[in-house]
Amino acid sequence: MSRTIDVNVDGTEATVQAIKLFDMETRKQLIDLVKETAGNIRKGARARAPIAKTPVSKGARGDLKRSIRAKYFDGGLSATVVPRKPKGSHRHLVEYGTASRRTKSGANRGRMPKMPFMGPEERAQDNVYNAKVKGLVDRDKTV
Repeated sequence: MSRTIDVNVDGTEATVQAIKLFDMETRKQLIDLVKETAGNIRKGARARAPIAKTPVSKGARGDLKRSIRAKYFDGGLSATVVPRKPKGSHRHLVEYGTASRRTKSGANRGRMPKMPFMGPEERAQDNVYNAKVKGLVDRDKTV
């Protein structure tokens, strides 16, 4: 002979709703943190970016600095901050430098020393960002 037992738990729906709201609040805080950190990296990298010492066209001076922008993905939960094309297309040459270069006709163009501006700024923000994310995600959560 089988018996059935009915169990009713009061407040289940309210608890589920509270959990959903909590997750939305955490998500919003993470998005805000990503935006804040991306903004800090952008500002710091712009401050570190070199300006050409060689004669360039009047409008081109400072193009690398001005091209540094954030682009957001995953609804704002992730971002990349880099010099964007077309004004920042030479970013890798500045960041990592070049070896001695020659044209096809053999003219020497010299070497370009590395002048890192993105990497140091990213590393400067890394520990602060990770600590803040850990604080948001690891805190004691009660619903």
